[in-house]
Amino acid sequence: MNQIAAMPQAALPNVKAFGIHFIAQKYVATFGVMPILSRLPNWSLAVLSPLMLCLAWPGSLGYHEFPILAPLLLVSMVPMLLLEARLREVKTRHFAGYAALSSVLFNLGTTWWVAGAHWSGVLGTVLINGILMTAVWLLYRYAVRQVGLRTALWIWVTGWVAIELLHEDWAFSFPWLNLGHAFAEVPQWVRWYAWTGPRGGTVWLLIANAVFWQFFASPGSRGRSGLLITLLGPIAFSYGLGAWLDAKPATGSLRALVVQPNVDPYSEKFQTPDLIQVRKWVEASSALTDSAPGLIVLPETFLHEGLDENYASNWPSLIAFEPVLRKGWAVVLGATTYRLHGPEPENPAARPIDDRRSVTYANSAVFARAGHPLQIYHKSKLVVGVETMPFSRLLNSILGDLTLNFGGTSGTLATQSERGVFEAGPDLPRIGAPICWEQDFGPFAAEFSRAGAEVLTVITNDGWWGNTSGHVAHLHYARLRAVEQHRSLLRSANTGISAVIGPDGRVEQSLTWGQEGILEARVPTYSEPSFFARHGDIVGQWAGFVFAFLLLSLLVRRLRGLKRLES
Repeated sequence: MNQIAAMPQAALPNVKAFGIHFIAQKYVATFGVMPILSRLPNWSLAVLSPLMLCLAWPGSLGYHEFPILAPLLLVSMVPMLLLEARLREVKTRHFAGYAALSSVLFNLGTTWWVAGAHWSGVLGTVLINGILMTAVWLLYRYAVRQVGLRTALWIWVTGWVAIELLHEDWAFSFPWLNLGHAFAEVPQWVRWYAWTGPRGGTVWLLIANAVFWQFFASPGSRGRSGLLITLLGPIAFSYGLGAWLDAKPATGSLRALVVQPNVDPYSEKFQTPDLIQVRKWVEASSALTDSAPGLIVLPETFLHEGLDENYASNWPSLIAFEPVLRKGWAVVLGATTYRLHGPEPENPAARPIDDRRSVTYANSAVFARAGHPLQIYHKSKLVVGVETMPFSRLLNSILGDLTLNFGGTSGTLATQSERGVFEAGPDLPRIGAPICWEQDFGPFAAEFSRAGAEVLTVITNDGWWGNTSGHVAHLHYARLRAVEQHRSLLRSANTGISAVIGPDGRVEQSLTWGQEGILEARVPTYSEPSFFARHGDIVGQWAGFVFAFLLLSLLVRRLRGLKRLES
């Protein structure tokens, strides 16, 4: 017997959930999609969802783009939704095992490369994220029984957004697998991120999957427009919106040189003196600079030996840039900086040196230009286990000296509360410089444009993971930041992929893994912030509010049910 036909009526979805109708049911029947899925064993459905997500995930198949796989994202959750309906009448633990399997495989298939730095990173990612994602699936299953499918689907959508909101700012922040990032290889589909941010992509992906699930499971339902609107409407709107955005005149332009040193972070980078690195790239870039002003961008921790922030202007490694600074050019580079304190430190991240002194270290972006004060921005989204240690006293007692080694300085680094924007002078635009991990937090990175940045420079070091999919996905995420803020983006990687990215998310120039060199470009600049940069993550905030409301109503319903049983 067909397993769908054998399901209890309550397990089948309401075709009007989300208020959307569906089209082309006869084509589904013709191609036999549902019969094929319905005959698959349970474990196959649990594996099929993460398999489709992983295949379509940015960078999973290497540097070359595969936009033909992007449609998989819009149906990737359907097997798990089908599996939940199939197992709805059995004990929860049976579905919980499959939900955990699916969640673990998704995390493992998209973040396995973290093991290139340290195996514990993969373990932490899979364990924490796996638990959170499994919890959303179990909450959805519980809600279906308590409040019906329509409300349960909204709990599922907003519950997934709640995970992403949690990952924006908690002790174990990990925004890498935010579902809105899944469209990073097809930024032309999501130009409306300039209004919604990446959370709009998360909601679209989940609703599209829910619509497909209902469509597949109810081939006899009526309606001719909903499916087409849900799937193709956002893409069509994106192309129309993109044409309008591209027609807006730029307020200026910027000449830029983007440097990729291509030095191994394990065996070469931190063993090479700063002055040698500076002299090499000043000589290489001097031939490309003239008296017209421009900007040179160098990667994260380009100067690794340490700059005393109180005396950085007189530091030999910065003075060595004088040949290009004299021509009116500016430099943005990454550096390890520090500040000495007295017996009462000014910063909670300070570490004692002796009874009278303490010091704070920071992973910083430094801006230098002749005739302008030196400007420093401290990286403020820190990598867990490397640049910040959550619950440090507890973990230190358990782990001892074991720390992750993704790069940078182990221990908690200094941060700052506001996004720093470099004032480059009247003949150069204002510059925002997210550092490495910061580019992966869409709402956080948008604060640079809100603070006045007219162009973005991302400085990073992606060599810790080796030649894996990690550095490729990291490049693609930067494309979404350009789209969200409608800004040109100059990305300098120590090793990885350096690139010049347009405000439409298109990679205009790049240096790939293993290449050393300089990208020379002229990019447009814009002064008006995008709606998303100006107003923040409105979609996420509303989704979080809806989730909290639905969760509260679910709890109230549960408590009322318990009272009735007691009476």
